[in-house]
Amino acid sequence: MKRILVLSLLLCLSLRTASAARAQADGPVYVVAEGDSYWAIADTFKVTIPDLLAANGFSVDHIINPGDRLVIPGYEGIHGVLASRMVELGDTLATLSLRTGIPADTLMRLNRLTNPQRLYAGQALVVVEPEDGTAPASKWETGRALTLSAGTPLLALAAAEGKSPWELAGVNNLSSPADQFSGRTLFEVGGDKPLRAWPDPVADIRFRQLPLMQGMTGEMYLTLAREGTAEGTLGDYVLNIRAWDGKMVALQGIHATAVPKSYPLKLKITAADGRTIFFEQDVQVVSGKYPVEPDLKVPPETLNLDTIAAEAELTQSIVAPFTEERYWTAVFLKPAIRDIGSLFGNRRSYNNGAYYYYHTGVDYYGRMNEPVLAPAPGRVVYTDKLVICGNTTVIDHGWGVYTRYCHQNAFKVQPGDTVVPGQEIGLIGNTGRVDGPHLHFELWVGGVQVNPLTWMQEVFP
Repeated sequence: MKRILVLSLLLCLSLRTASAARAQADGPVYVVAEGDSYWAIADTFKVTIPDLLAANGFSVDHIINPGDRLVIPGYEGIHGVLASRMVELGDTLATLSLRTGIPADTLMRLNRLTNPQRLYAGQALVVVEPEDGTAPASKWETGRALTLSAGTPLLALAAAEGKSPWELAGVNNLSSPADQFSGRTLFEVGGDKPLRAWPDPVADIRFRQLPLMQGMTGEMYLTLAREGTAEGTLGDYVLNIRAWDGKMVALQGIHATAVPKSYPLKLKITAADGRTIFFEQDVQVVSGKYPVEPDLKVPPETLNLDTIAAEAELTQSIVAPFTEERYWTAVFLKPAIRDIGSLFGNRRSYNNGAYYYYHTGVDYYGRMNEPVLAPAPGRVVYTDKLVICGNTTVIDHGWGVYTRYCHQNAFKVQPGDTVVPGQEIGLIGNTGRVDGPHLHFELWVGGVQVNPLTWMQEVFP
């Protein structure tokens, strides 16, 4: 009986190994990374966990480890190692094909794309790389877009650009220089500029960090090859685009409860010669993964919905003006002398209610009448007592950036005063919606509260 059990076990292991080997030959592999799970891998490659297990000959109790090589089903005929790269602003299926050396139809299969026109910045694009790590011969990272105007043949475009028409045809997968049509965007490769589908005179459009995240500051940079102006929107937000350090920049807060999805970025660029150029691409916003706090006990009058709405409307009106001067040049300082008690974005409930709320700032521990300090240069625009925020100070730091200080016991500044970093502007108290003395500190960017701690770690822009 023992011999039969051993033989059966060996047979099962043999069949399982053979199954995995057959699957290995049918498609590309993914190398498991630290922190990966079956759920995350299945979600990335848009497959089901049962299909993933079956493709690798695994049972439901099989454990994966970093370095394991998994076959991903649905990619039969494609071979190599699966990886990902970030879609940037200006990327299209054509530029990504040139940059990765992967045919456009293969990229569509790898990413289960049904609409290749809807690639969004911040998207993790699935690519496949050779097993030996070599780059495809057709991989190009630099170049520029060339648009065929109505009635302009490719031969004329090549002559005007000093390029070989056959080279342009080959790079753009045309059968010959005659295989084209007016209005099509073609690409030349080489040079020192990233290969993107940017319209002339755009030289670069980028966010400092992608994807964008709930509760963080979106920081967009726009560079033009020639003089011009720009305006735009990100979702429902109107971007305040201003010249800075040889380029244009816009700072915009992303709401802490924004639905994680892609939002349209729309830019209108007016060149010096009066031409109007438009650029549009969706940008991904992901979850901030904010935790849930224990229920808090607060005065009931601070939970009145009419009071909440009125105070929110007042605050929005205070932080709405865009001051052209930028007062700050460095990271923001701590506004209190003690440590943090509660972080930004945490989901909250009050007095055993539902978790309808989130923490709009950072709480600092404090004792009555300890100092409240200005974190950056600015101008005081508001001091008064509110029901929820208590004794409140608001400072304008320019460029649509404001800070707000709640629950103070006393004010040390008044509207119209200018402040410098580290200046005492008030005293910690327990006024408003509180369960004890502390400082509630908020930072607003473009009319939206963002995580203040990021501004204490790096300079924007």
